[in-house]
Amino acid sequence: MKRTFLKILTVLFVLVVQKVSAQEIAEESGSGVFQSIILTNVEKQNEIIYNHLDSIKQHAQKEISFDDEDVMIVKRLQRIQKTVPLEYNDQVKAYLEKYVSRNYKPYIEKLLGLSQFYFPIYEKIFAETGLPDEVKYLSVVESSLDPNLVSTSGAVGPWQFMYPTAKIYDLSMNTYVDERKDAYATSYAVSKYLFEAYDEFNDWLLALASYNCGRGCVRRAIARSGINQPTFWQLSSFLPQETRNYIPKFIAMTYVLNHSNEYSLEIPNSEMAMDYEVLMVDKPVNLQHVASAVNLPLDILKKFNPSYKKNIVNGSVELPQRLLLPHEGSLNDSLVYAALNSPANLPVAFEYASIEKTNQYTSSTHKVRNGETLTALADRYGVSVQELRSWNSLTSKSSISGRNLVVRKPENTRLASKPATSAKYITYVVKKGDTLSGIASKYKGATVTKIKSDNNLRNANLRIGTKLKISKS
Repeated sequence: MKRTFLKILTVLFVLVVQKVSAQEIAEESGSGVFQSIILTNVEKQNEIIYNHLDSIKQHAQKEISFDDEDVMIVKRLQRIQKTVPLEYNDQVKAYLEKYVSRNYKPYIEKLLGLSQFYFPIYEKIFAETGLPDEVKYLSVVESSLDPNLVSTSGAVGPWQFMYPTAKIYDLSMNTYVDERKDAYATSYAVSKYLFEAYDEFNDWLLALASYNCGRGCVRRAIARSGINQPTFWQLSSFLPQETRNYIPKFIAMTYVLNHSNEYSLEIPNSEMAMDYEVLMVDKPVNLQHVASAVNLPLDILKKFNPSYKKNIVNGSVELPQRLLLPHEGSLNDSLVYAALNSPANLPVAFEYASIEKTNQYTSSTHKVRNGETLTALADRYGVSVQELRSWNSLTSKSSISGRNLVVRKPENTRLASKPATSAKYITYVVKKGDTLSGIASKYKGATVTKIKSDNNLRNANLRIGTKLKISKS
């Protein structure tokens, strides 16, 4: 679509206002004249929408009909549209009808419940980073707001990050934590990815589409199309089928979750609706100990903190970790303090080591011979099939014959009982109000120029939550 409905209606409204001036209205007798003008304007708006829907029918792949309900949906989409275009067509209509059907009612209501926890987090972080608020609905399409979801291709978490992409965007994955499951950490990573995509494609829907198929895929589609700066709808036929469906799903889900009341959809009671505090933990903490101290079931605490693998929050002074502490009523500060500062109940096997050390791997490659399978290779190298897929961006249908596969193994080193001192860098997480000069002043030998160079920063602008490498003197 070359123009949005909103632009069309805006032009029409301006023309009507120019034609019927305030003086002309005032000269007419009775209030019915103004009401008549409004009704006429509404009828013309409806006519424009109907004409546009008729043009969609001509290009639809199957026979389709639009009625007054579709016109109302178009108007509602226009009202909730902010930055990302929310177009309506036969594809969006098909998904919308599916989502509001009786069979989907339990699923959509579950999403409404989970959104009470996830959406405020997304809204807060997107407001900080400047990402359009409506992008939050993309997480619903990605994972159904399930932080523990693992796709067949190895993508993990509410935003479905693949291992290589997660590393690019500074998400930690080690023995104790997988930040792909952390709603806060991944939201900052998503913001960075989508801003880069929008800067390249200058179209929000194409930026979102690239989150599904990759920026390289969108670049190749643009090259095949021969269109200079296309919109998503112009490029759709050149994209993979999954990506063609991805944006209609996003628009339909955005509409349904915004207008759930119109379809008698109710928000269920959910444990995730509990109030919670966000604490930054700078030492190792046992989740079981915390749960016991504040009289909270461990499974609920883990639901709020799904990224921690071994019930240990592996915090350190250099890299504090986020802990979400749910509660009913007010928290007992003394109990919380005791839970976070007592070393009791930490597993004997827990090793007090720098976080950076647990992130290090050795990599090798394996040339796949005829007849070899992922299952056999996983057994041979002592890894999982899912890890092999994740490291090599493989799907369940990918052929591995003749390929050089990356195989990663954790470094086989015993970690000292105290933080290692040989690390070249320490990690600093940007907080509100931080500046490069202020951060540099905190560390001996650090300079603004050095920090920019070590972190590939083009300017002095900082985003809250960004992890900076600070060189040790």
